[in-house]
This record gives sequence, structure tokens and C-alpha cells, in this order.
Amino acid sequence: MVDMQKILLLQPKTNWLHPYVESPSIGLLTLGALARRLGHEVKVQHLDIDVLDTSFMPDLVGITCNTFQVKSARELVGLFNDKGIPVALGGPHAIAWNKQKDGYVNDLVVGEGENRWLEILGQPPIEEIDDIPLPDYSLVDMSRFCGVIPMGSTPSMVLFGSKGCPGKCTFCNTPVFWGRKCRYRNPISIVDQIALLNREYGVQEVFIQDDTFNSNMPWAQEIFGRIITMGLHKKMVFRIACRSNEKMLTENFLKAARNAGVWNIFIGVESGSQKMLYNMKKHVTVEEHRRALQLIPQYGMKVQASFIIGLPGETWDTIAETQKFINDTKPWMIGAGYATPFPGTEFDRYVTEREHKLPIDYADYMYGNVMVRTDELTYDDLRNFKGYQVK
Repeated sequence: MVDMQKILLLQPKTNWLHPYVESPSIGLLTLGALARRLGHEVKVQHLDIDVLDTSFMPDLVGITCNTFQVKSARELVGLFNDKGIPVALGGPHAIAWNKQKDGYVNDLVVGEGENRWLEILGQPPIEEIDDIPLPDYSLVDMSRFCGVIPMGSTPSMVLFGSKGCPGKCTFCNTPVFWGRKCRYRNPISIVDQIALLNREYGVQEVFIQDDTFNSNMPWAQEIFGRIITMGLHKKMVFRIACRSNEKMLTENFLKAARNAGVWNIFIGVESGSQKMLYNMKKHVTVEEHRRALQLIPQYGMKVQASFIIGLPGETWDTIAETQKFINDTKPWMIGAGYATPFPGTEFDRYVTEREHKLPIDYADYMYGNVMVRTDELTYDDLRNFKGYQVK
């Protein structure tokens, strides 16, 4: 495969009508940068907003696929199989891809894909995370990506500074994909990437979308300090995702975040019931969540809180506890969704063993669909739930 010259990198369509893309695939732009560095011709397309370019006849196709993109991914794999073009498929859903049922792929890449990609291209592996090149943003039209709501300023772009998550949440597929051991990029590289986005593409906001930005305090503080040293806090605003644990979400951390231009902190609260937090192995208390949601606004930042409905153990009582928690803490913005049994998670194994999961094909996985039930709540109970409200 060393002689390949034309490479097509694709993000499939979402399983439902989804006529926008919030941010370009960082994974594809990174693989594209690696391939370009080796002299290959690369084309990147996001098929929710792009029409597949049939005039570009590649020697190799790379597809990134999450579970909400399986329908389109299957169609793409079949299309390129018919043309005799080799396909490499990675992304979070690779762990569940069945070559006989879903379509034959030449290379199935589970987990971090950079070194397997280099192997496919006939090159030696990368030893350190900081040896991975920055995403090649010139491979896409940056103006076509809308940013992740809510935005404090536009254009807005997503960035990742680490890989992995130390958490053990039963519902999350991040450890399935990246692993629980975190690897952190050099803060200099991260802030240089932020500066590039601002300088070359006019980006005014960056959402550092690592699952737990405050899991490594010295690393986070160094990023904040470098943002200030380079004066980026005067040109841009920032968003981060954090854990509520009192030892991690300290007042010194919040002060540093605000000084660096952070205006919004995303907290995965998930439930206002301590029983539910215990069941999902969140390893945080309701009181720590309460403290976080009350403390963050005191430092001039807004709180965006997410909640999951229907994880094992959910009852009308736990739902009522969560609504009371929301009433008491009054987050600036909330988001709530039904629990999704992503493949490879402890949650998926649990509901499968107990026959608490509908027999839904991955191609029919959709955000907002009820796919599981609990001991007390039926599928119809959950469908009829009207959702949480900030009162």
C-alpha cells in the first residue's frame, strides 16, 4: 500500500436528517495531515454537508464512524467494495463493526488510529502524542461548520488536548475508544493550535472538548497561563468540560479559568439522585454537583449541565430528585437525553443481559429514541416523560 497517491477520508451521514456539522472531524484532519506529509493527495468530506465526490477516484478510503452513523457507513463500505477500493474504518463504532454483516473493510482500527494509519501507509509509528501533527484545517472549508451550541462568539471551533478518560462511568464509550489512561498534549502545542485557528481562520471561540479538562490541574493551569501570556484571552473566549469533584473544581482553578477567558463550563451532572450516581459509577456526590453549579457563577461563568434519563435503577422517585436538583441549582442551560446503550460499555452489557434493550439495529440508533427500560419504568413510561425544566 506504500504507492497509494489518492486518499479519500470520509465522515458518514448521521442516521437521521442532520443538515449541519458542528466541527470538522479532528481525527480525519489529523490523518490527512499525516498522509499529506508523506506526499499523498488527500480529500476530506463530511457527508452531512458534502455530496460524495464521485469524480475523485481514490486508491484508499478512510472512514470514521460513530454508532449514530452506521447506516451511511455501511452504504459507503458497500460502494467502495463494489469498486474494489480498499477501506480502512475507525472511530468509536469500530469495536462493534461486523465485517460479514456491516460490510467488509480491509483494516478495522479500534482505538487511536494514527499509528495504524501510518502502518497502512508503510511508515514507522509515532512514539509520543506530541509527535502527532496538528489537524490540517486547509483540507476543509472552515466556514461551513457551525460550532457547538451554545456559542459565546463565532466562528467557534472544537479542540482536544488529551486522549483518554480516567472515569469509570458505565454509560460512556470514551474509555472503550481511548482507554482510561490519559495522555496529554503539550500545552504549548495546544495554545499554538488555538492561536493558529484565530490567526488563519478568524476563530473567536474554542471549546476544549476533553471529557475532563480539570483532571490534570498543572496541565490545565499551564494552558490558562499560556493563553494569557499570548494575549489570546483578549481576542477570544473559551469553553471547557469539567468534573464537579471538590478536589478538582477548586476556587483557584475557577479563578484561573475566568482570567483566561473561559465563559462557559460544561458539567455532566447526569442525575440529581445519589443512588443513580452510584449506579452509574460517576464517583461524585450530589452535594459536589450542587457546590459546582452554585460556585461557577460566582466566578462570572455560566454553567451548562447535562442529564441522562433511563439508566439502570431509574424510577419516578429518582426523576423527581433530579428535577428538584435542577429547581434548586438553576443551571444557565440544561440538556437531557435518553440513555443510549453504546457498544462495549458496561451499561450495554447490563441491559442486554436483562433484556431491557429493544432489538434495535445500529442503523436505527437515533438521538432522542428510547432504547432501554428499567426495572420500574417501561419503554412507554420513558417515552411519555416530558423532560426536565429549569424553573
